[in-house]
Amino acid sequence: MARMSVEERRRALIESAYRVIADHGVEGATTRRICAHAGMPLASFHYAFESRTALLNAVMEQAVPVDIERMLNAVLPAADYEEPTTIEVIRRNMERQFHAFYDLLKADPGRMQAAIALGIYAHNHPELQEVGQTMYRELYRIAAEGLRAISDNAPVTWNRPVEELGPFVIAATNSITLIHLSTGDEKVIDSIIGAVSDQLSTYVTVD
Repeated sequence: MARMSVEERRRALIESAYRVIADHGVEGATTRRICAHAGMPLASFHYAFESRTALLNAVMEQAVPVDIERMLNAVLPAADYEEPTTIEVIRRNMERQFHAFYDLLKADPGRMQAAIALGIYAHNHPELQEVGQTMYRELYRIAAEGLRAISDNAPVTWNRPVEELGPFVIAATNSITLIHLSTGDEKVIDSIIGAVSDQLSTYVTVD
């Protein structure tokens, strides 16, 4: 393979680790398997990371938040509201966008599965607990920013701080993911999406 800089190796290993975790779980994401996926020799791993733990840290700090932000951009768009804007219009829009998230999930379920698996793994491993907590705080922030974009682009305000609602959005996307992965029951997922949209709309005030 062509000679790669250390930064290029790091990026390739981070993305490969994320993909391998999606396919094989955190325990199955060995350095050998990750390097094979990245198309680089195992011996080159330590040129980029001092340990597998350091690589998992990087995945949680970089790859997961970027990936979830991309998906949440589909969940919480900044425009496309009907006129006149009402709470019901906002509720229907949020419902549509949670369904859009679900469509993305079905297209590539492994990446959300990897994000959840990493959070659980980090919680159970002291050397990763802090970065796992930081990862979720970043996800909450991303969700809160998406909610803030709604009130920035429609004549509505939130009657509860979006920082408090961000975790609710992440809990919803995690629930949708887990139901899809474990049962694939679309009726249950539709029910979750409806309930989440109903609940979020109770925090909306039309200006």
